[in-house]
Amino acid sequence: MTSPRQLLLCLFVFLVTFSLSSYSANNKAQAEKELKILKAAISDIQKELQSNLKEQSQAQQKIQVIDKKLAAASSALRSTQAKLKSEKQKLADLKIEQTQKVELREKQRQRLATQLKSAYISGRQEYIKLLLNQEDPTKVSRMLEYFRYLNQARIDDIEKLQQTLQRLEVIEQDIQTTLVSLAELEQSQKDQQKQQQTLKEQQQIALQELKDSYNNQNSRLNKLKRDEEELAKVIRSIEKTLRQFAPKQSLSGLAKHKKKLQWPASGPLVYRYGSNKLGNRLKWNGILIGAKEGSSVHAIHHGQVVFSDWLRGYGLLVIVDHGQGYLSLYGQNQSLLKSPGDWVEAGEPVAISGGSGGSGEPGLYFEIRYKGKPQNPIRWIK
Repeated sequence: MTSPRQLLLCLFVFLVTFSLSSYSANNKAQAEKELKILKAAISDIQKELQSNLKEQSQAQQKIQVIDKKLAAASSALRSTQAKLKSEKQKLADLKIEQTQKVELREKQRQRLATQLKSAYISGRQEYIKLLLNQEDPTKVSRMLEYFRYLNQARIDDIEKLQQTLQRLEVIEQDIQTTLVSLAELEQSQKDQQKQQQTLKEQQQIALQELKDSYNNQNSRLNKLKRDEEELAKVIRSIEKTLRQFAPKQSLSGLAKHKKKLQWPASGPLVYRYGSNKLGNRLKWNGILIGAKEGSSVHAIHHGQVVFSDWLRGYGLLVIVDHGQGYLSLYGQNQSLLKSPGDWVEAGEPVAISGGSGGSGEPGLYFEIRYKGKPQNPIRWIK
């Protein structure tokens, strides 16, 4: 019989479990609501950016179109290369297993042949002698069990050999299928590489058209200022949205991580924060890292992606919110790996480096902003 104390304990466990499940459900609902608000705001920003497309020159519009096509082509090529790598590894594993099974087949055949030869020479004669001699019944029973054991062992060996032969047949079929798949993937890779190269050539032509469109240094300066203003506008819209809610996942900002964060990409420092841009008429708001085209771009800290799209002057851009007013920006990428709303950890790839946005050279443009104002990234990264 259950005691009152046990009943109270069961009731307490039930209430705690119910409360935790309700809390979890509420958290999930709140997170989904926040994500919906964030995505709606980002959608509004993207619509506004699209409407601003008319203000761009034909060369700038062409660069945007080519950048996005190149991003799609590069993504498809990486997917094909990953499949190729997987299929090659599968083929190597199948060939290793095939070699092992062939060796096993020969050992099983030799063992079975030895057993059958032995059974043929002596097994039947010994069995007849045993019956004719009419020896002790106990001994007869024991010998019969021995012969039964030998027969069963041969049957088992035959079954094992059959299994090996069947597996070898399956392996051979898998090898042929994999070879066909590899041939198709290699052809796809060639086609995609050719498409990528064509798009890169178009990108260079569009870039030259953009350069030719500048009448003088003043027109270039005005273009750079408009690019910076558009980025600032996007950041203000993002910050306004972020102020509307506080994400449940704790975001503590970057203030405590000065000189502790990893570089977002590998490569030499091409331009420093605050150095002269376009002579001495503008300053760099971030840094330019000479990352190789196609290399990974990593998040510097835990956060949430709040922007992932093409932006004039910055190309394919990812913005990550780290909380407490801190944002990190990763620009002029070849392709983007994350979408708005995605959570990322420190060191997690968010993009593939490239030369989008009319930059002309591969590399990563990187910024850290605090309450909308550019900060010197070198103060945070090691």
